[in-house]
Amino acid sequence: MSNGTAQSGVTAPAENIQLGVLLAIAGYGVFSGQDAIVKWLVADHSIWQILFVRSLTVCLFILAFRPRIAIAGVLRSPNKASLTLRAGLILVAWLCYYTAARDLALPDLVTLYYAAPIFVTIMSILFLKESVNAMRWLSVMVGFAGVIVAANPTGRAELWPALLVLVAAIMWGLAVILMRKSMRNESSLVQMLFSNGLFVLVCGATLFWTWAPSDPFDLFLMVALGVGSGIGQFMLYESFRRAPASVIAPTEYTALVWAVILGYVIWQDLPTITGAIGAVLILLASIIVLLGERKRRPVS
Repeated sequence: MSNGTAQSGVTAPAENIQLGVLLAIAGYGVFSGQDAIVKWLVADHSIWQILFVRSLTVCLFILAFRPRIAIAGVLRSPNKASLTLRAGLILVAWLCYYTAARDLALPDLVTLYYAAPIFVTIMSILFLKESVNAMRWLSVMVGFAGVIVAANPTGRAELWPALLVLVAAIMWGLAVILMRKSMRNESSLVQMLFSNGLFVLVCGATLFWTWAPSDPFDLFLMVALGVGSGIGQFMLYESFRRAPASVIAPTEYTALVWAVILGYVIWQDLPTITGAIGAVLILLASIIVLLGERKRRPVS
């Protein structure tokens, strides 16, 4: 891997880390759009059907542009077991999150799920031996505080959906750690084709009893979901190639800011006062990371 981490004894250049942070913010913005589309579709279609069409679109998108490189990379990969495990973790996280979204109020859903960056930071210390400085810990805590303020959860969530969201957060955290480790040997396109190809196989096996007729608009949304998801995945993979997992983790909080923007553009929903305060804290969390990395100096 060209950009080293604490595990390899080399610190990645600060400019690469800043680019990684910006790519992650953009990627999570795309994923916020994905959330909006899925929430629209899940009312009339199964999660399995939506994920099948979405993943098939991603695979076709990759094969249309770099077929030989991607296929050869998958076939020759020495990390098939690790890639399969990571794909399985992401699949479980995806299914748990969007199943819970049917029953939980959005504030509770967001608050519970955004424990994921904290899990990623902790696991990056345990499994990747990354050095997490005070600025990164401060960013995680400020970002999580912003999510709680913006979500302003009220009432008590149902136990089962709440547990599903926490499982999704933990599974995603583990997948991020495996993603970071895989970057040493696998390209972003290979990882994307491997994961989405597995999703197509698993979800395709359920279509005999989960497929529901779709009108042209819903099919268009599913395909658009795949195109956007492919772009978002690529940006996120590349972000982890350039920056430590503990640095990228707090940028996930910016997805809530993107959600506020999309809510206003699509539905003319304005954030509440607590939402605005929380959004400021979330943005501050990412700014803390960027400022902290600007002060770093490459280690020879």
